[in-house]
Amino acid sequence: MTLIFIGLFILLLVLIVVSSLKKPYKVIKFAIHILGGIVGLWIVDLFLGVFGIEIPINVFTICTVALLGFPGVIVLTILQLCGI
Repeated sequence: MTLIFIGLFILLLVLIVVSSLKKPYKVIKFAIHILGGIVGLWIVDLFLGVFGIEIPINVFTICTVALLGFPGVIVLTILQLCGI
């Protein structure tokens, strides 16, 4: 699972570099938004796992961060901290 997220992180970095070198298309912006949310979810889950708080990575959480991006990660973190 970690290798998948590392691959997505590398893909995110490549898309950011490509979009900074030339005018980004809407598809590239949308892909950066989605991948940023998914990679952000993995990073937040990794760091909160140290404190014993885990955000389950499943279809619902992936769809949430795919639609909302990194603000979706913040929403899921707050919900997890509240115990919902």
